[in-house]
Amino acid sequence: MGKNIIFFKNWLFNVRKKKAIKQAQQLANEQRRKFLVLNFKGKPTVISMKQIKHWINTKQVNKDADYFREMALFTAMPK
Repeated sequence: MGKNIIFFKNWLFNVRKKKAIKQAQQLANEQRRKFLVLNFKGKPTVISMKQIKHWINTKQVNKDADYFREMALFTAMPK
């Protein structure tokens, strides 16, 4: 029973990650900016580098941009 739950959670995370990667690449191509797929609270989330830099400049996060680049599951560059 426990293995099934772990398997399902891993499967669900991978499905959400693939969806977030597609969304990030689409937004990068449309808006011509860099987007990152980050793991927030166990869910893959798409965030632009512009938004991250805004958070850093307004002191909403106590990290630098390199930290977020290293923690990214995927980095979408505009094509």
